[in-house]
Amino acid sequence: MVKKILAGILCAATMITLSVGCSDSAAPGGSTDPSAKITGNTGEVKLEKGDKYAVMTIKDYGDITIKLYPDAAPKGTQNFIDLANSGFYNGKTFHRVVADFMAQGGKDFTGKTNVESFGIETNYNMRHFYGAFCYANALGNNSTEFYIVNNKKSQDYSSFSTSKIDNNIQGYEDYAKQYDKDSQEYTYYMFQANYYRNLKQFIENMDDATKAKYKEVGGTPSLDGNYTVFGQTVDGFDVLDKISAVEVETNDAMGGKEVSKPKTEIIIEKVEIKDYK
Repeated sequence: MVKKILAGILCAATMITLSVGCSDSAAPGGSTDPSAKITGNTGEVKLEKGDKYAVMTIKDYGDITIKLYPDAAPKGTQNFIDLANSGFYNGKTFHRVVADFMAQGGKDFTGKTNVESFGIETNYNMRHFYGAFCYANALGNNSTEFYIVNNKKSQDYSSFSTSKIDNNIQGYEDYAKQYDKDSQEYTYYMFQANYYRNLKQFIENMDDATKAKYKEVGGTPSLDGNYTVFGQTVDGFDVLDKISAVEVETNDAMGGKEVSKPKTEIIIEKVEIKDYK
């Protein structure tokens, strides 16, 4: 079980880190204090009076309703709200779908959109459960792309040991030492070492309730600590499941090395931001 989890961690680290393309000048951004006591998606998730939520309408599929968490991820949430209200996501697509992992969208393929990037925001109470709404990032920088966790398979972390993660951290640091500190190679290997360091921190701070929820609803815990989780699906899981089951082909946006591009475009018609009353 542990070997499978570690394999998933390595795969997930590579897949999402490369998800929006790695900029030569990109560097990890800031984050919130993960120990801050903020209510998130680890507890019961439902819309309550005053909550901000998004309704994403996908052509020929239906609506996905997502509760937003501005207290846990203020920059990320406001960025998404501003983009949605401006109509940015209208006509964008889900360009990457990986079964039992995530469905990713919101990429601007024209390269004409000027959206200032910002660092990740993490919190122990915001986790990658099934239906979690998160930012895809390039070496720690968020912008417009998001993903929704679509893995419903139970994740059992009750007996997981972080000792092998320490080996990964040490290994990447050893690789980094072979290069000049100003080199791209050094930056990349140290980024990966920090990735595993963040993951270890989040696993070590996974309480019994969080472990129980991962076991019950599924998710992708191998991404915890390195990506901004700023929302949670509350309705439209059937839509998410239908999107996740589409036929896919080789994805040029992923360097042609991943079979994840939907054969038929999945188009976002609009994203509406609402206040729950």
